[in-house]
Amino acid sequence: MTFSIVARDEKSGAFGACGYTDIAGYGAIVPHVSLCGAAATQAYANVDNGLEVMQLLSAGQSAEAAGEAVLDGDEGRNMRQLLVIGQGPDHFAWTGADCIPWHGHIIADNHVASANCIKSQAVLDAISETFQATQHEEFTLRLIKAIQAGEAAGGHVDTVDVSDEATGEARTLPTAEVFGGVMSAAVMVASPEPEMWHNLRVDAHPSAIHELAETYRNARLSAERVATFYKGAIRIKPYYWRWIGKTRN
Repeated sequence: MTFSIVARDEKSGAFGACGYTDIAGYGAIVPHVSLCGAAATQAYANVDNGLEVMQLLSAGQSAEAAGEAVLDGDEGRNMRQLLVIGQGPDHFAWTGADCIPWHGHIIADNHVASANCIKSQAVLDAISETFQATQHEEFTLRLIKAIQAGEAAGGHVDTVDVSDEATGEARTLPTAEVFGGVMSAAVMVASPEPEMWHNLRVDAHPSAIHELAETYRNARLSAERVATFYKGAIRIKPYYWRWIGKTRN
């Protein structure tokens, strides 16, 4: 199970990605951001797809052209989900037919959401609607709240069909048994005005998306105190998978 959102903040020009999965290390696998766009690679994830998309966005290609070019060279594309957002009305989403059901994606003006191994379309609807309804809030928090809404709307399925290696027959097992019983979540933002809370992750927790929200609150408080103590002297440049394209001097 994974669901993600990639989005553009119309006010600041920032790009962000946020999501939640039932294995450890969401932040190490799925999200990719730069000042040129954001991407997420999930389902049977291929991290190289995300990196290559970001390189192509930096070179001036559209999200659609970048996404299609990367998937054209991926023999496993029918098992992948890839979502990309660039500048302006520039989006791309792909859900392969072999992803674990329920699977799908939503494309909106300023975001793309995608999910697999979830209970219903209602999960994606909640993610998209919540992101749109929280425009008055800080961008990073909007991303987290959108994913929290997806979990509240049903989240992941409780069981998954697995092929028995010995017999070849399908067995239905609890997702916790198949994937290990831990969750992970992360949020990454590339902004012209970087902040300490723009790169947060929870790698193995029974309720990772809610723990991520608490981590955000603590990070904001810490950042505000640090800014007061050091009188704004600390320069922030959060880690991205790869710093591509325009940089902040």
